[in-house]
Amino acid sequence: MTDWRARWLATVASNVSTRNGIGWEFTDLQQRDVWAVFREDGGDFPVFSAVRSVGNLPPSDDLEEMTGEAVADLLATAELPDNDGWITKNITSALMLASMDVVGWEGQEWALESADDGVAVSWAAADGTRIPFAWLRAKGIDRDAMVGIYQDDAVFGLCFRPNVDPQLPTHDEGSLRSRRDVPVVTGQIRAVEVVLDTSVDGGSTPGSVTEAVLHGYTTSTLLIAAEAYSHDEWHLYGELVVVLPDPSAVDALDWIPPRRTWRPTAAPGR
Repeated sequence: MTDWRARWLATVASNVSTRNGIGWEFTDLQQRDVWAVFREDGGDFPVFSAVRSVGNLPPSDDLEEMTGEAVADLLATAELPDNDGWITKNITSALMLASMDVVGWEGQEWALESADDGVAVSWAAADGTRIPFAWLRAKGIDRDAMVGIYQDDAVFGLCFRPNVDPQLPTHDEGSLRSRRDVPVVTGQIRAVEVVLDTSVDGGSTPGSVTEAVLHGYTTSTLLIAAEAYSHDEWHLYGELVVVLPDPSAVDALDWIPPRRTWRPTAAPGR
């Protein structure tokens, strides 16, 4: 573990910027803002966020320790037990995307419909409102990051700490095809928001990481753990990473079961 407290200062504050919740604000020793982690409590479930400041970020080892300690505290103060620490680590890894400069995304897209022999017969439109993937990889300037799926008994959630490192195959087969142009926000990721859905039934933990929004300076992308049964039938808590290039479209779409709405607070720009 790094001794980050020797180089950075942390302040715990509530009702930051009129938001309903509590957060950790990090500064350097000259008290210049560098990073913030927040738990929003104004909706049906907690939403965790990380926002980078304009200046230089702490080194990644420091930043991960700082973020992990903040997330663990924010879970504990919300009385959300994390006995083995995995939810803390998963949320921390998701929030660390807000420290990345991304040059592109790749992944394996999943067909919307397949024949009985498993061969794809229908794919999401290139400009579709939601596109399902088995996994995604953010290609960063100094590091990469993975987004996959984890299973918690009867439900699935977004996994930002996969224990495998899938690669794009040489040849596509069946219901999967390789994509090196996944429509997820690129450039400097300035903020990330992560839903811990405590209303979902069927899991063994107090909540599932079901959605995440990645904010750039001009655009945002929504990721949801869901599954496509056809063009028009989409099930939440499924075993695919569904990309919504335009997050504002989500509330007009049908989901099974009906999706609980929430409003991201870290819109593009400043």
